[in-house]
Amino acid sequence: MESQYRSCTIHTSASIENGSIVGNARIYMAPAKPDDEIESHDMEFHLSFVDENEAVEFARERAMAWVDEHEALAL
Repeated sequence: MESQYRSCTIHTSASIENGSIVGNARIYMAPAKPDDEIESHDMEFHLSFVDENEAVEFARERAMAWVDEHEALAL
């Protein structure tokens, strides 16, 4: 699933590793200057999720919190 949040694009998914559901998020940050490369940050959550939907929702919430924290640091 892909969504926009503030100045970032967040891609979330779920996968199975060692029989457990894993939540994944990749955050793409807009470049500061047009010629700069797009930066990304990967997150992986190994928790006791009930299903893939719960894992994706958790990953999205944590990615949004990460964006909030890092945009506040840039101010």
